[in-house]
Amino acid sequence: MISYTGYRTRFGINTKNATTTNLDLGSQLVNDSLRYLTGKFYFNERSYTTTTVANQQFYYLPPQVKRLIDVTVTIGSVRWLTKPAPNREYWDSLNTIQFYQDYPLFHFVFDGNKVGIWPTPASDGNTITMNYQIRTTDLSMADVTNTTSSQTVSVTTNTKTVTSSGAVFKSWMAGNWIQIAPSSTDASNGDNKWYQIASITSTTAIELDNPYTGSTVTGANFTIGEMPILAEDYQDLALYRALWIYFTSIVPDKNRADFYKRMYDEGYAMLNTEYGQKVTSPVLLDTDVPIYNPNLFVSSQTQTS
Repeated sequence: MISYTGYRTRFGINTKNATTTNLDLGSQLVNDSLRYLTGKFYFNERSYTTTTVANQQFYYLPPQVKRLIDVTVTIGSVRWLTKPAPNREYWDSLNTIQFYQDYPLFHFVFDGNKVGIWPTPASDGNTITMNYQIRTTDLSMADVTNTTSSQTVSVTTNTKTVTSSGAVFKSWMAGNWIQIAPSSTDASNGDNKWYQIASITSTTAIELDNPYTGSTVTGANFTIGEMPILAEDYQDLALYRALWIYFTSIVPDKNRADFYKRMYDEGYAMLNTEYGQKVTSPVLLDTDVPIYNPNLFVSSQTQTS
């Protein structure tokens, strides 16, 4: 995985310019590229729920909404999917006369931060679910390591709690990732895998999303990094796009620009193949798996002389 610090380091190496000004420019280009890359794919999809209030038509959208995908209202055991009103004129026509009913038909995003439901809900407590794309937050937090913090961590195998030797954990780390480094010393030999941090318990303890699968370690070196939501295998695409733009406009160099564009295009094609749709077709071609009629198999044999 490539963290905020990782992007800055690689950008400095590939541009042969590690000045703070150049690295800040690289961070901006990488963040712009990450927003571009996650726009089409579903890595940035989230879900938010609230409940209906009787006779209340408009409800606040969750923060950081980029695009509302759909709105449903669950009544009893049935989830009702609303249709988007195609424009303001259509929405205003629907609301010529106030109509109250629990079963919804349309929704409309209003004023950029609210969504209206028509007919206006008549009852309290029905669950409204909004599926949406988030605005991608810029990467901005430098890695925290045993070197930068002068602390080490400990964790027991198959548990989710990681503790540190001193105050190191901060609130911004929730949702980001920790890696416990390998070591020649068995007691502090981490598995070198990245684990997402679910929550910060205190300055000396965190909870992981998934149990730690390596051997129990004490006094281990670690890295905590702020990572993009882009799929791990394709996180380098943001760097390639940033370098392509850099060598096209900031420091013109056609050969290097063409190289990074080619790297980006090839990687993007692979990303689109793997993540361009959420499902893989279950249909098999007739050449993939032969179909046998079980009635044609010999069930018994009789030897004759």
